[in-house]
Amino acid sequence: MSVQPSSSEEQSTPKDKQDEALKSISPGRIAIAVAAGLIVIVYLFIQDFSLEDFQKISWNPKTLYWIAGAFFFVLLRHFAYMFRLRTITQGFFSWRKCFEMIFVWEFSSAVTPTSVGGSAVALVALSQEKISPGRTTMIIFYTIVLDTFFYLSSLLLLFSIFGFIIILPGTTSFSEMINQYFGAGFFGAYLFMTIYGSLFFYGVFINAKAVHRVLMAITSLPLLRRFKEGANKMGQDMQLASAELRRQKWQFHLKSFGATAGAWASRFMVLNCLIMAFIANSTDPAVQAHYNSVLINQQDFSLFVQQVFIVGRQIAMYVIMAIVPTPGGAGAAESSFENFHSDYLPAGGTLLLVMTIFWRFFTYYLYLFIGMIVVPNWIRKLINRNKQEAEAAQPTE
Repeated sequence: MSVQPSSSEEQSTPKDKQDEALKSISPGRIAIAVAAGLIVIVYLFIQDFSLEDFQKISWNPKTLYWIAGAFFFVLLRHFAYMFRLRTITQGFFSWRKCFEMIFVWEFSSAVTPTSVGGSAVALVALSQEKISPGRTTMIIFYTIVLDTFFYLSSLLLLFSIFGFIIILPGTTSFSEMINQYFGAGFFGAYLFMTIYGSLFFYGVFINAKAVHRVLMAITSLPLLRRFKEGANKMGQDMQLASAELRRQKWQFHLKSFGATAGAWASRFMVLNCLIMAFIANSTDPAVQAHYNSVLINQQDFSLFVQQVFIVGRQIAMYVIMAIVPTPGGAGAAESSFENFHSDYLPAGGTLLLVMTIFWRFFTYYLYLFIGMIVVPNWIRKLINRNKQEAEAAQPTE
Protein backbone atom coordinates (compact mmCIF):
# COMPACT_ATOMS: atom_id res chain seq x y z
CA MET A 1 0.00 0.00 0.00
CA SER A 2 1.39 3.38 -0.96
CA VAL A 3 1.45 6.20 1.54
CA GLN A 4 -1.21 8.78 0.78
CA PRO A 5 -0.64 12.43 1.66
CA SER A 6 -3.08 13.80 4.18
CA SER A 7 -4.51 17.23 4.52
CA SER A 8 -2.45 19.86 6.29
CA GLU A 9 -4.91 19.88 9.15
CA GLU A 10 -4.61 16.12 9.67
CA GLN A 11 -0.86 15.92 9.57
CA SER A 12 0.15 19.07 11.42
CA THR A 13 1.89 18.78 14.74
CA PRO A 14 0.66 20.89 17.68
CA LYS A 15 2.79 23.95 18.31
CA ASP A 16 3.71 22.90 21.82
CA LYS A 17 5.06 19.59 20.52
CA GLN A 18 7.07 21.42 17.87
CA ASP A 19 8.48 23.82 20.45
CA GLU A 20 9.33 20.94 22.78
CA ALA A 21 11.12 19.07 20.00
CA LEU A 22 13.03 22.14 18.85
CA LYS A 23 14.01 22.90 22.43
CA SER A 24 15.64 19.46 22.63
CA ILE A 25 18.08 20.50 19.87
CA SER A 26 18.58 24.07 21.08
CA PRO A 27 22.10 25.57 21.24
CA GLY A 28 22.08 25.00 25.00
CA ARG A 29 21.36 21.29 24.64
CA ILE A 30 24.01 21.00 21.94
CA ALA A 31 26.55 22.74 24.19
CA ILE A 32 25.73 20.34 27.03
CA ALA A 33 26.19 17.34 24.73
CA VAL A 34 29.53 18.61 23.44
CA ALA A 35 30.76 19.58 26.91
CA ALA A 36 29.79 16.26 28.49
CA GLY A 37 31.77 14.31 25.94
CA LEU A 38 34.76 16.65 25.87
CA ILE A 39 35.08 16.74 29.66
CA VAL A 40 35.50 12.98 29.70
CA ILE A 41 37.95 13.05 26.78
CA VAL A 42 40.01 15.81 28.43
CA TYR A 43 40.04 13.89 31.71
CA LEU A 44 41.21 10.72 29.96
CA PHE A 45 43.79 12.76 28.05
CA ILE A 46 45.23 14.21 31.27
CA GLN A 47 45.23 10.80 32.94
CA ASP A 48 46.53 8.60 30.12
CA PHE A 49 48.26 10.55 27.36
CA SER A 50 51.98 10.10 26.91
CA LEU A 51 53.86 11.57 23.96
CA GLU A 52 56.37 8.74 24.14
CA ASP A 53 53.63 6.10 23.93
CA PHE A 54 51.87 8.03 21.16
CA GLN A 55 55.04 7.95 19.07
CA LYS A 56 55.12 4.16 19.44
CA ILE A 57 51.77 3.79 17.66
CA SER A 58 52.36 2.43 14.18
CA TRP A 59 50.62 4.50 11.48
CA ASN A 60 51.45 2.08 8.69
CA PRO A 61 49.31 1.42 5.57
CA LYS A 62 47.43 -1.38 7.35
CA THR A 63 46.46 0.99 10.15
CA LEU A 64 45.18 3.60 7.71
CA TYR A 65 43.40 0.91 5.70
CA TRP A 66 41.41 -0.26 8.72
CA ILE A 67 40.64 3.31 9.81
CA ALA A 68 39.23 3.86 6.32
CA GLY A 69 37.28 0.64 6.82
CA ALA A 70 35.77 2.08 9.99
CA PHE A 71 34.61 5.15 8.07
CA PHE A 72 33.15 2.89 5.36
CA PHE A 73 30.97 1.19 7.98
CA VAL A 74 29.80 4.62 9.18
CA LEU A 75 28.54 5.28 5.64
CA LEU A 76 27.08 1.77 5.35
CA ARG A 77 25.19 2.23 8.61
CA HIS A 78 23.66 5.47 7.36
CA PHE A 79 22.66 3.78 4.10
CA ALA A 80 21.08 0.85 5.97
CA TYR A 81 18.93 3.26 7.98
CA MET A 82 18.01 5.07 4.76
CA PHE A 83 16.95 1.76 3.22
CA ARG A 84 14.89 0.95 6.31
CA LEU A 85 13.09 4.30 6.25
CA ARG A 86 12.41 4.01 2.52
CA THR A 87 11.09 0.48 3.07
CA ILE A 88 8.82 1.48 5.96
CA THR A 89 7.41 4.44 4.01
CA GLN A 90 7.10 2.18 0.94
CA GLY A 91 8.98 4.59 -1.28
CA PHE A 92 7.14 7.74 -0.18
CA PHE A 93 10.49 9.34 0.70
CA SER A 94 13.13 9.79 -1.99
CA TRP A 95 16.65 8.58 -1.26
CA ARG A 96 17.71 12.19 -0.66
CA LYS A 97 14.86 12.74 1.77
CA CYS A 98 15.78 9.52 3.59
CA PHE A 99 19.38 10.77 3.86
CA GLU A 100 18.17 14.01 5.44
CA MET A 101 15.69 12.36 7.79
CA ILE A 102 18.24 9.87 9.13
CA PHE A 103 20.67 12.73 9.69
CA VAL A 104 18.02 14.58 11.70
CA TRP A 105 17.27 11.44 13.70
CA GLU A 106 20.91 10.66 14.46
CA PHE A 107 21.73 14.24 15.39
CA SER A 108 18.74 14.55 17.72
CA SER A 109 19.78 11.26 19.33
CA ALA A 110 23.24 12.72 19.90
CA VAL A 111 21.95 15.74 21.83
CA THR A 112 19.22 14.02 23.86
CA PRO A 113 19.67 11.41 26.59
CA THR A 114 20.21 7.91 25.18
CA SER A 115 17.24 6.73 27.22
CA VAL A 116 15.03 9.25 25.37
CA GLY A 117 16.50 9.07 21.90
CA GLY A 118 15.68 11.31 18.95
CA SER A 119 12.08 10.21 18.49
CA ALA A 120 10.50 13.54 19.50
CA VAL A 121 12.39 15.51 16.86
CA ALA A 122 11.92 12.72 14.31
CA LEU A 123 8.17 12.78 14.95
CA VAL A 124 8.00 16.52 14.28
CA ALA A 125 10.11 16.20 11.13
CA LEU A 126 8.03 13.28 9.84
CA SER A 127 4.76 15.05 10.57
CA GLN A 128 5.83 17.95 8.34
CA GLU A 129 6.31 15.66 5.34
CA LYS A 130 2.60 15.19 4.53
CA ILE A 131 2.52 11.60 5.78
CA SER A 132 -0.70 10.39 7.37
CA PRO A 133 -0.77 10.43 11.20
CA GLY A 134 -1.07 6.64 11.25
CA ARG A 135 2.02 6.16 9.11
CA THR A 136 3.99 8.74 11.11
CA THR A 137 3.34 7.03 14.45
CA MET A 138 3.90 3.63 12.86
CA ILE A 139 7.41 4.64 11.78
CA ILE A 140 8.33 5.68 15.32
CA PHE A 141 6.79 2.67 17.08
CA TYR A 142 7.99 0.15 14.51
CA THR A 143 11.61 1.34 14.63
CA ILE A 144 11.52 1.02 18.43
CA VAL A 145 10.30 -2.57 18.08
CA LEU A 146 12.88 -3.40 15.41
CA ASP A 147 15.83 -1.98 17.35
CA THR A 148 14.76 -3.59 20.62
CA PHE A 149 14.11 -6.97 18.99
CA PHE A 150 17.56 -6.87 17.38
CA TYR A 151 19.24 -6.19 20.72
CA LEU A 152 17.35 -8.84 22.66
CA SER A 153 17.45 -11.59 20.04
CA SER A 154 21.06 -11.14 18.91
CA LEU A 155 22.41 -10.98 22.45
CA LEU A 156 20.39 -14.04 23.45
CA LEU A 157 21.76 -15.93 20.44
CA LEU A 158 25.36 -14.95 21.18
CA PHE A 159 24.91 -15.75 24.87
CA SER A 160 23.81 -19.27 23.92
CA ILE A 161 27.07 -19.64 21.96
CA PHE A 162 29.65 -17.95 24.19
CA GLY A 163 28.07 -17.92 27.66
CA PHE A 164 28.50 -15.19 30.29
CA ILE A 165 31.87 -14.09 28.92
CA ILE A 166 30.04 -12.37 26.06
CA ILE A 167 28.71 -9.87 28.61
CA LEU A 168 31.73 -8.91 30.71
CA PRO A 169 35.43 -9.85 30.76
CA GLY A 170 36.23 -12.88 32.93
CA THR A 171 32.58 -13.56 33.81
CA THR A 172 31.56 -17.22 33.90
CA SER A 173 28.35 -17.22 35.97
CA PHE A 174 25.32 -15.11 36.82
CA SER A 175 26.55 -14.52 40.38
CA GLU A 176 29.87 -13.18 39.09
CA MET A 177 28.08 -10.89 36.67
CA ILE A 178 25.53 -9.51 39.13
CA ASN A 179 28.22 -8.75 41.73
CA GLN A 180 29.93 -6.33 39.36
CA TYR A 181 28.75 -2.75 38.88
CA PHE A 182 28.48 -3.01 35.10
CA GLY A 183 27.07 -6.54 35.34
CA ALA A 184 24.23 -5.45 37.61
CA GLY A 185 23.63 -2.46 35.35
CA PHE A 186 23.49 -4.73 32.32
CA PHE A 187 20.99 -7.09 33.96
CA GLY A 188 18.72 -4.22 34.99
CA ALA A 189 18.91 -2.60 31.56
CA TYR A 190 18.26 -5.89 29.74
CA LEU A 191 15.27 -6.64 31.97
CA PHE A 192 13.87 -3.15 31.41
CA MET A 193 14.43 -3.44 27.65
CA THR A 194 12.66 -6.82 27.62
CA ILE A 195 9.62 -5.41 29.44
CA TYR A 196 9.12 -2.32 27.29
CA GLY A 197 10.08 -4.19 24.12
CA SER A 198 7.45 -6.84 24.85
CA LEU A 199 4.90 -4.13 25.61
CA PHE A 200 5.52 -2.36 22.31
CA PHE A 201 5.59 -5.63 20.35
CA TYR A 202 2.31 -6.82 21.86
CA GLY A 203 0.75 -3.42 21.30
CA VAL A 204 1.67 -2.87 17.66
CA PHE A 205 1.30 -6.47 16.48
CA ILE A 206 -1.29 -8.19 18.68
CA ASN A 207 -3.64 -6.06 20.79
CA ALA A 208 -3.09 -2.30 20.95
CA LYS A 209 -6.42 -1.70 22.69
CA ALA A 210 -5.48 -4.00 25.57
CA VAL A 211 -2.17 -2.17 26.07
CA HIS A 212 -4.06 1.13 25.99
CA ARG A 213 -6.39 -0.09 28.74
CA VAL A 214 -3.46 -1.31 30.85
CA LEU A 215 -1.68 2.04 30.49
CA MET A 216 -4.80 3.91 31.53
CA ALA A 217 -5.30 1.61 34.54
CA ILE A 218 -1.71 2.03 35.70
CA THR A 219 -1.78 5.81 35.35
CA SER A 220 -5.03 5.95 37.32
CA LEU A 221 -3.00 5.25 40.46
CA PRO A 222 -2.57 8.36 42.63
CA LEU A 223 1.21 8.60 42.19
CA LEU A 224 1.02 8.15 38.41
CA ARG A 225 -1.94 10.33 37.48
CA ARG A 226 0.25 13.08 36.08
CA PHE A 227 1.32 10.64 33.34
CA LYS A 228 -2.26 9.78 32.34
CA GLU A 229 -2.53 12.22 29.45
CA GLY A 230 0.73 11.00 27.95
CA ALA A 231 -0.28 7.36 28.44
CA ASN A 232 -3.59 8.01 26.70
CA LYS A 233 -1.78 9.61 23.75
CA MET A 234 0.63 6.68 23.56
CA GLY A 235 -2.24 4.20 23.55
CA GLN A 236 -4.01 6.07 20.76
CA ASP A 237 -0.80 6.29 18.72
CA MET A 238 -0.17 2.59 19.24
CA GLN A 239 -3.58 1.75 17.80
CA LEU A 240 -2.84 3.88 14.73
CA ALA A 241 0.54 2.19 14.29
CA SER A 242 -0.99 -1.26 14.75
CA ALA A 243 -3.61 -0.62 12.07
CA GLU A 244 -0.87 0.37 9.61
CA LEU A 245 1.42 -2.58 10.39
CA ARG A 246 -1.30 -5.21 10.12
CA ARG A 247 -1.69 -4.34 6.44
CA GLN A 248 1.92 -5.22 5.66
CA LYS A 249 3.15 -8.51 4.20
CA TRP A 250 5.95 -10.62 5.67
CA GLN A 251 8.42 -9.34 3.04
CA PHE A 252 7.99 -5.84 4.48
CA HIS A 253 9.02 -7.00 7.95
CA LEU A 254 11.89 -9.11 6.62
CA LYS A 255 13.39 -6.19 4.70
CA SER A 256 12.88 -3.82 7.63
CA PHE A 257 14.57 -6.15 10.12
CA GLY A 258 17.36 -6.94 7.67
CA ALA A 259 18.08 -3.23 7.31
CA THR A 260 17.98 -2.84 11.11
CA ALA A 261 20.45 -5.68 11.61
CA GLY A 262 22.69 -4.26 8.88
CA ALA A 263 22.67 -0.80 10.45
CA TRP A 264 23.58 -2.05 13.92
CA ALA A 265 26.17 -4.51 12.61
CA SER A 266 27.79 -1.66 10.66
CA ARG A 267 27.90 0.47 13.81
CA PHE A 268 29.62 -2.32 15.73
CA MET A 269 32.06 -3.06 12.90
CA VAL A 270 33.50 0.44 13.36
CA LEU A 271 35.17 -0.73 16.57
CA ASN A 272 36.17 -4.05 15.02
CA CYS A 273 38.03 -2.13 12.30
CA LEU A 274 39.73 0.09 14.88
CA ILE A 275 40.84 -2.99 16.83
CA MET A 276 42.29 -4.43 13.63
CA ALA A 277 44.02 -1.09 12.99
CA PHE A 278 45.59 -0.47 16.39
CA ILE A 279 45.61 -3.81 18.23
CA ALA A 280 45.59 -6.86 15.96
CA ASN A 281 48.17 -5.33 13.60
CA SER A 282 50.18 -3.54 16.28
CA THR A 283 53.97 -3.76 16.10
CA ASP A 284 54.13 -3.62 19.91
CA PRO A 285 54.62 -7.20 21.23
CA ALA A 286 52.95 -6.34 24.56
CA VAL A 287 49.79 -5.11 22.82
CA GLN A 288 49.70 -8.19 20.61
CA ALA A 289 50.22 -10.49 23.59
CA HIS A 290 47.36 -8.91 25.54
CA TYR A 291 44.99 -9.24 22.57
CA ASN A 292 46.00 -12.85 21.92
CA SER A 293 45.90 -13.94 25.57
CA VAL A 294 42.10 -14.17 25.72
CA LEU A 295 40.77 -14.37 22.17
CA ILE A 296 43.37 -16.82 20.87
CA ASN A 297 45.29 -18.47 23.72
CA GLN A 298 42.36 -18.96 26.13
CA GLN A 299 39.38 -19.16 23.77
CA ASP A 300 41.10 -20.37 20.60
CA PHE A 301 38.84 -18.19 18.43
CA SER A 302 39.36 -18.01 14.68
CA LEU A 303 39.58 -14.54 13.12
CA PHE A 304 35.90 -14.63 12.13
CA VAL A 305 34.76 -15.78 15.58
CA GLN A 306 36.89 -13.03 17.15
CA GLN A 307 34.93 -10.44 15.16
CA VAL A 308 31.58 -11.98 16.15
CA PHE A 309 32.66 -12.06 19.79
CA ILE A 310 33.70 -8.39 19.78
CA VAL A 311 30.37 -7.44 18.19
CA GLY A 312 28.56 -9.39 20.92
CA ARG A 313 30.47 -7.58 23.65
CA GLN A 314 29.49 -4.26 22.07
CA ILE A 315 25.82 -5.25 22.05
CA ALA A 316 26.08 -5.93 25.79
CA MET A 317 27.70 -2.53 26.29
CA TYR A 318 25.01 -0.72 24.28
CA VAL A 319 22.27 -2.33 26.37
CA ILE A 320 23.58 -0.30 29.33
CA MET A 321 24.07 2.81 27.20
CA ALA A 322 20.41 2.60 26.13
CA ILE A 323 19.29 3.75 29.59
CA VAL A 324 22.00 6.35 30.22
CA PRO A 325 20.51 9.80 31.00
CA THR A 326 23.31 11.82 29.37
CA PRO A 327 23.18 13.16 25.77
CA GLY A 328 24.27 10.43 23.39
CA GLY A 329 25.54 8.40 26.34
CA ALA A 330 28.38 10.91 26.77
CA GLY A 331 30.64 10.00 29.67
CA ALA A 332 29.12 6.57 30.18
CA ALA A 333 30.20 5.47 26.70
CA GLU A 334 33.85 6.32 27.30
CA SER A 335 33.96 4.62 30.71
CA SER A 336 32.02 1.57 29.49
CA PHE A 337 34.38 1.23 26.54
CA GLU A 338 37.34 0.25 28.71
CA ASN A 339 35.37 -1.91 31.15
CA PHE A 340 33.61 -4.01 28.53
CA HIS A 341 36.67 -4.61 26.34
CA SER A 342 39.49 -4.82 28.90
CA ASP A 343 40.32 -8.47 28.19
CA TYR A 344 41.56 -7.74 24.67
CA LEU A 345 42.24 -3.98 24.78
CA PRO A 346 45.07 -2.44 26.83
CA ALA A 347 43.97 -1.04 30.19
CA GLY A 348 44.20 2.74 29.99
CA GLY A 349 47.17 4.35 28.34
CA THR A 350 47.65 6.39 25.19
CA LEU A 351 46.67 3.65 22.75
CA LEU A 352 43.27 3.10 24.37
CA LEU A 353 42.75 6.88 24.49
CA VAL A 354 43.43 7.18 20.75
CA MET A 355 41.05 4.31 19.99
CA THR A 356 38.36 5.85 22.20
CA ILE A 357 38.63 9.18 20.39
CA PHE A 358 38.38 7.53 16.95
CA TRP A 359 35.48 5.35 18.08
CA ARG A 360 33.46 8.22 19.55
CA PHE A 361 34.21 10.45 16.59
CA PHE A 362 32.89 7.91 14.09
CA THR A 363 29.84 6.87 16.13
CA TYR A 364 28.91 10.14 17.87
CA TYR A 365 30.81 13.37 17.22
CA LEU A 366 30.60 13.12 13.43
CA TYR A 367 26.82 13.46 13.53
CA LEU A 368 26.97 15.95 16.39
CA PHE A 369 29.42 18.40 14.81
CA ILE A 370 27.89 18.36 11.32
CA GLY A 371 24.36 18.32 12.68
CA MET A 372 24.86 21.26 15.02
CA ILE A 373 25.48 23.40 11.93
CA VAL A 374 22.78 22.22 9.56
CA VAL A 375 19.98 20.35 11.36
CA PRO A 376 18.36 23.01 13.62
CA ASN A 377 18.01 25.48 10.74
CA TRP A 378 16.78 22.71 8.43
CA ILE A 379 13.98 21.75 10.81
CA ARG A 380 12.94 25.36 11.42
CA LYS A 381 12.84 26.05 7.66
CA LEU A 382 10.75 22.92 7.17
CA ILE A 383 8.22 23.97 9.81
CA ASN A 384 8.08 27.55 8.53
CA ARG A 385 7.54 26.30 4.98
CA ASN A 386 4.58 24.21 6.03
CA LYS A 387 3.12 27.10 8.05
CA GLN A 388 3.34 29.35 5.00
CA GLU A 389 1.68 26.70 2.83
CA ALA A 390 -1.13 26.31 5.37
CA GLU A 391 -1.67 30.08 5.55
CA ALA A 392 -1.68 30.36 1.76
CA ALA A 393 -4.31 27.62 1.54
CA GLN A 394 -6.71 29.49 3.84
CA PRO A 395 -9.49 31.36 2.01
CA THR A 396 -9.15 35.13 2.00
CA GLU A 397 -12.03 37.40 2.88
